[in-house]
Amino acid sequence: MSKSHAFQEYDFDDVYFNNVGSSNICEDNDDDWTNSESEREEEADFNLVNPIVEEMYEYMQRHYDKPPMRTSTLTGRAYMDEIIEGNPAKCYEMFCMTPELLEHLVDELARHGYLRDGRGGVNATQAVAMLLYILGHNTRYRCVADRFQNSIETVSRHFRQALRAIHAYAKHLIKPDRNVAGLPKHLQFTYVHAGWEGSANDSRAFEEAISDRKHGFPWPPTGSYYLVDLGLAIGTSFLPPHKSTSYHAQEFRSSSRWPTSKKELYNYRHSSLWMVIERSFGVLKARFHILNLMPNFKQTRERYVIFVCCALHNFICMNNRSDELFRTTRENVGEGSATNSEGNGDTGASTSSVTRRHVLEMSDASKRGMGQFRDNITDAVWDDYVTRGNVR
Repeated sequence: MSKSHAFQEYDFDDVYFNNVGSSNICEDNDDDWTNSESEREEEADFNLVNPIVEEMYEYMQRHYDKPPMRTSTLTGRAYMDEIIEGNPAKCYEMFCMTPELLEHLVDELARHGYLRDGRGGVNATQAVAMLLYILGHNTRYRCVADRFQNSIETVSRHFRQALRAIHAYAKHLIKPDRNVAGLPKHLQFTYVHAGWEGSANDSRAFEEAISDRKHGFPWPPTGSYYLVDLGLAIGTSFLPPHKSTSYHAQEFRSSSRWPTSKKELYNYRHSSLWMVIERSFGVLKARFHILNLMPNFKQTRERYVIFVCCALHNFICMNNRSDELFRTTRENVGEGSATNSEGNGDTGASTSSVTRRHVLEMSDASKRGMGQFRDNITDAVWDDYVTRGNVR
């Protein structure tokens, strides 16, 4: 078959050619270009908006359409009722104090106007319990939220409220006894100065506490003094041990030997009294584990935590003499004795008088005088020790 014959047999659509008419099918069509540009713009807009819509949809699913998480039938209020009405040992284990003492603490905070029932079904007892649970076990908000069947935000908010309330109440609990000089009874804290970074030298914090009136340092009555550790300076009101001499009582007990010099004997006696103070801190940290590894709070809240732990320590001292931790410590240490004094400290003195006392007591002359006083004590205890035939 020839090519011309094949061409003639192919069935062309005559209608198509008739419709086209005289127009040139190869000419540019402005309408086609306009439509194409519009489609590209719409596609670009779609590509821009679509990711935003998808993100909004995912956000809705995460925050509005998510399934309930705290669905336990044992609500926070029911859990507290179970603890308060159950075995007292469980309340002590969970909240560091007996049920009666917990309710008394809440009543005291309410009576002074420091704390009241909050929103969302969380009452004052639950708020204080959350605080104690966190302080006692160093537990994170997420675990407390699951235990009390509340949101993490709710736990955080009520923790802060209870923390501020007990910090305000602390002024009724942490205060010096002006009629007592020397070691306070029952292992109570009489003064707390917090806020320095952990790497700071103790002597710097001590110097600031005693030199600035705003910190309210309780100077002892005239003729009395504080036992201080080796890192602090000697002064009229501060009696440290001798340097470059064995100090801790454990050093003598672990080696099964007795003091062989008067300075060693003085340091041994000093350490025996200082050990009561160390045990006070031991009880504090054993009860409130948050002090052993502080969470990453801001500095203000860390300072509040320290104050509140010391205040709660004193609150338990005052109201529950049979507390397990204190009872164990008293059996090891004894009740301790305080020396009564007729004089009063300078806690109510003016700013200028406090400054003058600091300058006088920490002057070189005062340090020399206190050094001589320490030497006199050292000689006296050694003479008595030798007289009793204890030198080996």
